[in-house]
Amino acid sequence: MKELYTSSSGSGWRSMAVSAALLLVGHLSHAQEGSQGNTTIFGGAEMTFFSNHNFVTGGGGAQPGVILTERAAGNFGVLNFAGDNLASTGASDAGYVDGYVRKYGAGAFIFPVGDNGFLGQFGAAADGVMGAYFHADANTAVTSNLFTGSNYAPLPTGGPFPTSSMGTNVDVVSTIEYWDIDGANATPLTLTWDAGSAIGTLTGSELNKLTIVGWDGTQWVAIPSKVDVTSILGGTSDLTTGSITTISPLAPNTYTAYTFAALTLPLPVTLTRFTAVTEGKTALLAWATTEETNSDRFEIERSADGKKWAMIGSVASTGESKVLVNYTFTDNTPLSGENLYRLKMVDKDDTYAYSAIRNVEMKGEAIRPYPNPVSDKLLIDRFAEVKEVSVKNTAGQNFIRVQKVSSDGIDVSRLAPGVYLVTLTLFDGTISTHKVAVSR
Repeated sequence: MKELYTSSSGSGWRSMAVSAALLLVGHLSHAQEGSQGNTTIFGGAEMTFFSNHNFVTGGGGAQPGVILTERAAGNFGVLNFAGDNLASTGASDAGYVDGYVRKYGAGAFIFPVGDNGFLGQFGAAADGVMGAYFHADANTAVTSNLFTGSNYAPLPTGGPFPTSSMGTNVDVVSTIEYWDIDGANATPLTLTWDAGSAIGTLTGSELNKLTIVGWDGTQWVAIPSKVDVTSILGGTSDLTTGSITTISPLAPNTYTAYTFAALTLPLPVTLTRFTAVTEGKTALLAWATTEETNSDRFEIERSADGKKWAMIGSVASTGESKVLVNYTFTDNTPLSGENLYRLKMVDKDDTYAYSAIRNVEMKGEAIRPYPNPVSDKLLIDRFAEVKEVSVKNTAGQNFIRVQKVSSDGIDVSRLAPGVYLVTLTLFDGTISTHKVAVSR
């Protein structure tokens, strides 16, 4: 469909927009409140908004909710936004353009496109950009034709677009959705996602692997792009919602279709050794590289269970190297018991990869309650490391529970003489139980 669209600037877009509005008049009896949508633009017809549009309230000749346009190649309908710095608001899964939207004029614009109850907006700034969203698997490139109740032939022209055909460094391509975006003028392109896009599944929950890809006629090609810290739809980009923008402007006509993909990230370093051993009451980590390219730093992460990780330090890397380089890091306050360590190898553009995991067992002296037997005050050594103490009898009946332990210890003077179970829960997650006798 690339050859069907042209763009213009200055007074040109205004005359085209007026022509489009006049074209709509000839179809007006069909374009309003069609049975397939709140407002319907049939094949060959165009409708133009000359101001902002709100999909909740409607206006400009359109009803609130969905505006449906014909998608068939060679006979499509189009909704135009004609004017500088226009905006659409209130778009949702219940209010959007099901089909093609074109913008005329200057200024960044969020295209309020969707498909069959799924909103899939994209952003572009250049005059004359036109596009549609397809909530469909690119391997078939088929979506519903709501005008006939059947399906369209593969769209856009050139489809389907096999996701198994991938260019360099592309690991996996989305099979959930794609966009047809057209235009001759270079512009940054932005794609947005929501929970239904399954970006976490696509990237293995590593958002730094996300990229925009374009179909070049034979394969999906990675387009240099970066996740927006703040999404163009508002809020912080994360695995559930967000947006990603091409790093450099490009003419949308460069590619037939666009979608999301995950990259195969090369390691910023060649890691040849990584060890972790106890050294007294500390843990010593050592590693070596034989090659570094654009490397920035090593972040050292630690975990007690392999599920929750925390950064405990950072070591600057050499950056560029083709010789053996040795590094060390000392964890001066390892956890009691098991300590899992891994290296996060971070590149200068903030891409990263993880090393294998190493384990260190700290078998230091356990924290214990004392004295034993006790008559009035039960003290806890290294009490600052203790999160909670509970005292139960041997039948499991709970008598004391303290969540803030101090040097004063725990008052057990009211307990009847006998044997009790004292359970210590440490801040690092370690739990130990001790038998303590209370005597008078």
